[in-house]
Order: sequence, then C-alpha cells, then structure tokens
Amino acid sequence: TSKSIGFAKNVAAVHSQPQDCTMSELGAAAAHPDYPMWSSLLRWSLAQGSDGTSASPQGPMSEEKRKFLEGALKAMGEDGAERQRAIFEAVQKFVDGAGAADACVDALEQLEDDAQDLDAARDLLKVGMLGLVLKAVDADDAAVSAAACGVVAVATANDAEVQNGAGQAAVDALLGAWRRSAAAEDDAWGRRALHALCATTRNAPMEKKYVERDACEVLKHALLRSATKDGARLAAKAAFALQALLADDPGRKTHLGSAINAATRHLEAPPLYANDVAADAARRQLREHCARAVARAGPPKRAEQCAAAAKRFLGDAARAAACEAEGVADSLAVLEGRES
Repeated sequence: TSKSIGFAKNVAAVHSQPQDCTMSELGAAAAHPDYPMWSSLLRWSLAQGSDGTSASPQGPMSEEKRKFLEGALKAMGEDGAERQRAIFEAVQKFVDGAGAADACVDALEQLEDDAQDLDAARDLLKVGMLGLVLKAVDADDAAVSAAACGVVAVATANDAEVQNGAGQAAVDALLGAWRRSAAAEDDAWGRRALHALCATTRNAPMEKKYVERDACEVLKHALLRSATKDGARLAAKAAFALQALLADDPGRKTHLGSAINAATRHLEAPPLYANDVAADAARRQLREHCARAVARAGPPKRAEQCAAAAKRFLGDAARAAACEAEGVADSLAVLEGRES
C-alpha cells in the first residue's frame, strides 16, 4: 500500500546516514508499530544483496530468496479487513457445520492474539464477532471450544465495556463449556473455560449470580483434579480464583463452603512429588492459593489444623523433596499469618 511504501522509506532513512533524513522522520519511523517488522526486512535485504552503492557480494538473488521476499512484502501489505474477513469465515463455516475444526482453531488463535489490544477487543464486540465466538464456545469439539474460551478470556479481562457487552450469555456459554470439559475429564479444556469464566465475571454485574449459583460447583470440582499435570494447573487456577473471590468479599464464604472444604482437604493431604517442573510448579501455586483461601475464609481453627498438617509434612524427612516442590513451608507461613 502507499502508506506501507512511505513508511518503508522512513525506515530506510533511519538505517542510512543521519544527513539523509530529518529528526521528525527518524522519530516517526522509529515510533511506528510496524517499525521492527520493516527494520528486520531491510536488514535481511541488505544482508542478501547490497545497499546500491556497490555490486552485490552474493550475486543475483536466488529464486528461493526472491519468493521469500515477495511473500514477506505481500504479508506486510495485506489488507486488515481482508484478514478479518478470512478469520470470520473460518469460524462461521465451522459453526454452520461446513468448516474444518483446525481452520477454526487457527482463526480463533489469531483472534486471541489480536484481542490482547484493548481497542481490538472492543472491536470484537462492536462488529458482533464476540457473539460468533460464543457460538464456538458452545462447540462439542474440545479444541474449538477451548480456543474460543481463550478469546473470551483475553477480550473480557479487566475491561468493563467488553464484560458488559458479553453479559450473562457469555457466562452461560462458558459454564456449558466447563461442564462438557468436566464430563470429558479434559482438564486443559476446563482450565481455558475456567479462565474465561473468571475474566468475564470479575467485578462485573454477572459476578453475584455466578458466585451464588455456580462458582462453588465449578471450583470444588476443579480443586479435586490435581493428580495430573493438566489437572494440577486447573486446580491451581481454581484455588487462585477462590482466594480472589474471598479477598474481594469474605462474606462470600457462605456460598463457597464446599470449595473451601476442598481447599482444606488439599492442604491436609500429603504433598506429591512429580519430578516434573510444570506439575510441581502448579502444585506449589495450588497449595499456596489454597492456604490463602483458608486463611481468608476462617475460622482460625481451620487454618490451625492445616498449619499442623504442614508441620507434620515438614518434619517427615521422606517427604522433604515433595515439601520443597510444593512449597509447604510457604503455605505454612500464609496459614500462620507470617505472609499475606
């Protein structure tokens, strides 16, 4: 496009001698969001040929390199509207039963990346794309539903406008995805659904209904899934959500009793040792978040019982590695009030 060509000239100026460009051109080019992409392409081009002041040290450009450069330039000049249309069509076709799951997942992953930008996340709502994503959340295909949950989680996180636009329809769709993941015992899918539920409801108008009606069921089940690596990551996410809900309002414990009991049972159970970095890290987070949830929920006697269990585990030499891996000493510090 003409804008891309003009910007490319500014990038070339940045990489040339200072007298070839003004300070305003330097600043405008370096500040442009596409600067790293064009800058990398310019360096690659110079490395393959020359800057025009001398003969190319590598001779004529090979056909392979020429095709690479043409593809890179085409991608950089790609029309954003056309890209969005292709993403929309991939998701729409799958939702309509005429498209491939892999193509839909790829499109949803691109949307998730785009939604990291606040304006892009709000655009999903304005153009109605978020509604289509929620239809993908409803899919029975685990990969599609999980990818759609990822889009919702990123789009609604910390943004009241998108949360309110998504509304109760989003919560209901995510709860459906969560229950299907639980029935399938697919903890990776469940973790994406839970993440999206937390992001969509946190400090939103739908949060009260979610806490009073569904949160306890969701969090209790997730907290009991810590036996595997994916399960441990799901349980850690649930424990974090539980302690966050209690931190915002300790009175919620009246609606979260079974989930708090599940967190208590986890702290009273001997630590495991998977000798797996990801699994051990997840269980460490799980134990620490459970300790915070128990300390915030009370009564003090419950925290004292969990602290006593932690001391027993720390005093058992045979469990030293497991205690270290799961951070039992850290959880004890939380339970005893030595760490908030």
